Amino acid sequence: MASPGPTRSAEEAPPAKPNDGGSGRRSPTPPGIAARLEGRLVQWTALLRADLAALARSWVLRLWVLALALTTFVMLIGGVQGQGGVPAPASTLLAGYLATYLVVWSTVIIVLSAGSVSLEADIIADSILCRACTRTQYLTAKLVSRGLAVLGIFTLFSGAAGYVAWRYASNDTSFAAIATGIAIVGLALLLLVTLGVAFSVLFNNTLIAVIGLLLLWYVAGTLFSAAGAAYLSPASLIGNLPRLLRDSTAPQVVQCRATPTSLTLLFSKEVEPNSAEQIENYLVWCPPKGRRVPTTAVYDPTEMRVVLGGLRLPPGKTVKVSVSGVVDSAGNEISPAAATARATVTGATPETGGAEGDDPPVAPRAEEEYPAAEPDTAGNARRPPAERERRGEDRPLRVAQCVASPSSLKVTFSRPVEARDAERPRNYVIESPPGKTVTARAASYDPETRTVLLSGLSLPADGPVKVTVRNVRDTEGRRIARRDSSATYAAVTPWKYVLGFGLPALLAAFLAVAAFSRRDL
Repeated sequence: MASPGPTRSAEEAPPAKPNDGGSGRRSPTPPGIAARLEGRLVQWTALLRADLAALARSWVLRLWVLALALTTFVMLIGGVQGQGGVPAPASTLLAGYLATYLVVWSTVIIVLSAGSVSLEADIIADSILCRACTRTQYLTAKLVSRGLAVLGIFTLFSGAAGYVAWRYASNDTSFAAIATGIAIVGLALLLLVTLGVAFSVLFNNTLIAVIGLLLLWYVAGTLFSAAGAAYLSPASLIGNLPRLLRDSTAPQVVQCRATPTSLTLLFSKEVEPNSAEQIENYLVWCPPKGRRVPTTAVYDPTEMRVVLGGLRLPPGKTVKVSVSGVVDSAGNEISPAAATARATVTGATPETGGAEGDDPPVAPRAEEEYPAAEPDTAGNARRPPAERERRGEDRPLRVAQCVASPSSLKVTFSRPVEARDAERPRNYVIESPPGKTVTARAASYDPETRTVLLSGLSLPADGPVKVTVRNVRDTEGRRIARRDSSATYAAVTPWKYVLGFGLPALLAAFLAVAAFSRRDL
């Protein structure tokens, strides 16, 4: 029998690696930060999927989707057909549809969110105490899942309703206005979801949480009024939705071309064909005989042009046309500040100084034309660059801002202007609402703030106000450009709704997480 080979003694054996338990295997190293974050993300994703699956099995959610489908179909069909076969305005139809989420479907959203935590009190204790998940993971998953479910359903149905209203109703809105209205109502619903989850954390009883949030939501007008933000209440938002959804941009005359027999006007947007083809809406003036009356007016909606025919215009002369009574589909009448244009009849060099066929700017009235600007005697050219920058003397002249009150309007320029120009009320075209002209009685200019105060006005409290400045020069004699001469003031803007609903929603979510982290399980 062969003897076994030589063996090592215990002293010659290699030393065992530490912490291997005598097994010879390397002990696991503590996971790094990336691995821990990945593990927590996997846990959070599992919680999110589980809650979304639970919502999909909820009969409350299923019945809500079914009711939404039926009411959306009925409301849109009724609005598109209208009364007597005349479709309802798209802004009114969509505003009424979105209002149902704030008045009717808000109750369903409150039930879905206010019971999100309180209904799972036993499951929460078992899951967190056995360290399957953390409190923050659980509650943030609840917030995200409820928000995704509510906003996903809302976006799907409201987007379809917006398209149907824009496509088949009497179109008085735009894609941007529709997207803005849907986004604002969506933020209001997101605030409702976060408040519901917060109430579910604060109150262990689901019924108390639901009733408490219902009372808070339907008396929110008083709370928002006390906080100086009455426009955020559901009732005020419902009242403002038609205006937010309606296209408030007034049409303008942006181009004018003249031939010996016709005059072509290009509008900035599509207008109503009936109003565009009314001959009495156009006043044509051309020397030497003065007023010329067209015999036809043909409007092309695809090109947004109207051709006035039957004219006899002498070549080389400058023709002036004034437009009034032309409206767009939303009922906005043509802007008085951009309702007049001039062109030179083809066949000779234009008198406006441009190449033949160029579009001259809107002509001011004869009494508004001023002599050349006097040389600047204020010493602006001798000021250091830093001083000129501080005073705004190197910026292009434009209307930087306008702020309205019921009786006055403040217009701020980007740089100093001539006081005698700025203090002439006729140099300001004030529209409130856009398309309706209001005249100021007095104008006072403050050179330190570059602000003109227009007084003696009577303006609506909540309506938008547009001001267009003309024939105002800066201290170096340069007139304000037409593209920079307008500004609009709106008491309630979409950004106010974004901040008014978005910031409280973030605050409610943060408070819910903080309260849940200190809650006894």
